[in-house]
Amino acid sequence: MEDTPMPEPLRRAVHQLVAEAVMSCQEVLRYTEPDQAHTWKRMTLYRATDTADTMNMASMLIAAYCQRTGMSLGTLESYLQTRQQRSRAAGPRESDRQELAGMLGDPAPGTDDHEARVGYVWSRQHAKGALTPEDDPQQLLTEACLHGLRAKLCDDVDALHSYLPPQMAAMARKVTEALEVPQPAPA
Repeated sequence: MEDTPMPEPLRRAVHQLVAEAVMSCQEVLRYTEPDQAHTWKRMTLYRATDTADTMNMASMLIAAYCQRTGMSLGTLESYLQTRQQRSRAAGPRESDRQELAGMLGDPAPGTDDHEARVGYVWSRQHAKGALTPEDDPQQLLTEACLHGLRAKLCDDVDALHSYLPPQMAAMARKVTEALEVPQPAPA
């Protein structure tokens, strides 16, 4: 196995793509807020698919490098987890619909599809035990960082309190403060 670091141009490209994906993820979260009721369906789907496409570009750049340096096709397919791959063009599967039904508390499916039944049961259990971000410190920190980053980049820090729960808004504001560029001390 090769012990050389990732080539610098590839590393920079991957960093750029990850940064773009993070911003798209933050927008997915932003469009879930109550004040976005008029656009949430369209915009969450746009930004979620933008994120997936951006990370796919990063994966394919890395895969091209691996292929170029002699990685076998079998190993590459294994690392790319091609067995998990599914096209969005096919639309939601029955298991996706049943998982949503479980989340929303709809009646159990009358289907012979094992995957759909498992998705339904899993989502019912998950919905019952779901924590709010305020209950889960790691989720709270992640969301606060993303909201704070966006607010800082958009110079819209005051808007945080208009759509976020108070605890998350306070943490996001702290994130924006931490992102302040230190000014040189007067000489």
